[in-house]
Amino acid sequence: MPGDSATERAFYFFACGIARLVYRVKAIGIENLPTGGCLLVPNHISWIDAVILQIACPRAVRFIIDEEFYGKPMLQPVLRMVRAIPINRRKPREAIRRATAQIELGQLVCIFPEGQLSRTGTLARLQRGFEMIARHAQAPVVPVFLDQLWGSIFSFQGGRFFRKWPKHFPYRATVGFGVPVSADEATIARVHEDLLKVGADCFEQRPELNEHLGRRALRGLKRSPFATLVTDGLDGSKLSRGKLLGLSIALSRYLQKNFPEKRIAIVLPASKGAVVANLAVALANKIPVGLNFTASAEAISSAIARAEIRTAISATPFQARLPSFPWPANSVLLDKVLPKLKLKIVFWWAAGIITPNFLLARWLDLPHFGRHEEAVLLFTSGSSGEPKGVVLSHHNIAGNVAQFTVMLDAGPRDSLLASLPFFHSFGCTVTLWYPLIEGT
Repeated sequence: MPGDSATERAFYFFACGIARLVYRVKAIGIENLPTGGCLLVPNHISWIDAVILQIACPRAVRFIIDEEFYGKPMLQPVLRMVRAIPINRRKPREAIRRATAQIELGQLVCIFPEGQLSRTGTLARLQRGFEMIARHAQAPVVPVFLDQLWGSIFSFQGGRFFRKWPKHFPYRATVGFGVPVSADEATIARVHEDLLKVGADCFEQRPELNEHLGRRALRGLKRSPFATLVTDGLDGSKLSRGKLLGLSIALSRYLQKNFPEKRIAIVLPASKGAVVANLAVALANKIPVGLNFTASAEAISSAIARAEIRTAISATPFQARLPSFPWPANSVLLDKVLPKLKLKIVFWWAAGIITPNFLLARWLDLPHFGRHEEAVLLFTSGSSGEPKGVVLSHHNIAGNVAQFTVMLDAGPRDSLLASLPFFHSFGCTVTLWYPLIEGT
């Protein structure tokens, strides 16, 4: 248990013990911590960052705290107990002196170099205060990254602190410790770059990045099965999450039964039908191939041959608009197939809502992990030669979805305009898989 005095150790025991009931903290790179004193420089995501960092760190940390907060009556006794160092931004010399003294005694001192809590969930511009401390103490600087805390009730996710429900319980967090940087090399640019590298290492620890996209979509759709997910701009019709589940699962079973090949092409504009088709192919544990129907017949034929496509999903009205399209041997026309599956759609709609996610995924025989296996196949435009196949793995799409979730910070009242077709990388990732997986 970290702490020099019995009182400090007792406080850490109870405070960190309570925090561990809510948070599951994973530490990586602990071996990078020097045995002596050093300066820790973490990103600042939430009000509970200091507690999470202390849980991850095997030694007591002396935090540098803004004098404004240090002086608050409710906080001061606790901050004194853990030997926090108050800093006046206009007169920082005393704080630098005290921090230097602690480092020389072999202690870990921590300063949040951004100087404020993140309002976006991303790393902001670093301030120069840590450089002054490191050079004054001639101490190594250890970049520290706290991951997955954006979205906790202590973060500004959703445009507010505290007034929101936690998304998970217990809440998982990862703390990564980077390779120490000497005081002379610890510039703002170098530390910022190292923080991003440690952040990437932490990001790779997220277990959801390795899950099968079909499982992720099932979980996302089951959160609010009666809420509208898709509104078709052509006719204004709407599709709820639960109905999308029923349609997609019924179609996926049909595809599994009748088409043994691994890849199935989808030739549809951005629409309800395209959403159903893409999800159905994924739930069948097959690979949706987005074909650019605006390309030349030669380019499309090349893509079909390269991907070894034998089956394409489309609709009769859309087929009629593409007289020169080189269709493969088999066509699954949604307007003809789905009416024949009405009873199965109703059954899977009810089963999808009632059945727990892990049982439903097992029922559909979906693999638990997708990792770096092929999930989607797209093709380049072919403007400089024949179209080239671009394989996107489950990990690729899940990673992009996770990053976009942080950057967009959409709320339950927000909507996305899916103007790009799903054979486009942005359309596929942001306007298709993002709403399926993370839509609120």
